Amino acid sequence: MVLEQLLDSFPRITGRKVTDGCAGDFPRIEGSPDFVGGLDGKALGIELAEIRGAGDAWDYYAEASRLALQKHESYARRNLFANPIALVLHSKTPPLFDLQDELLGLVDPDEFESTGFIEVWAVDFSDAYFSAGHPFRLADMICFKPRATFGFHRIGDHDWKPFG
Repeated sequence: MVLEQLLDSFPRITGRKVTDGCAGDFPRIEGSPDFVGGLDGKALGIELAEIRGAGDAWDYYAEASRLALQKHESYARRNLFANPIALVLHSKTPPLFDLQDELLGLVDPDEFESTGFIEVWAVDFSDAYFSAGHPFRLADMICFKPRATFGFHRIGDHDWKPFG
């Protein structure tokens, strides 16, 4: 379910296109990465990791940092960075919309730049603002890497309730 929501939200936020038939010879070792698909006609691995137990921005950042380092070390040891892989951190609580300013103030982009992942995203599928099945309930996302897209991203207008 997380992957499905991500694949629906990610292209709309980034302006890139999910493409089929690109997985080709992308090697998966011991089940990693979790998913291999295509983005803009090129194969991309996606590793999903769940943020659990975060009550505030500091907890979220600490867990995101820990998971990114843990996944980086595991992937580097198994030589999986020969192909492009994105790390996607996901959670249901707390909502990224509520944490965005404080969380981005804590993030040191160099920390995530030093990982072997070509992209690192935090994705929020919280029910705080829209219920499951609501057409506006697409992911809020924070990009930690690359620097070019660093920051908070949301689909659509900010005039929608509950924001306007």
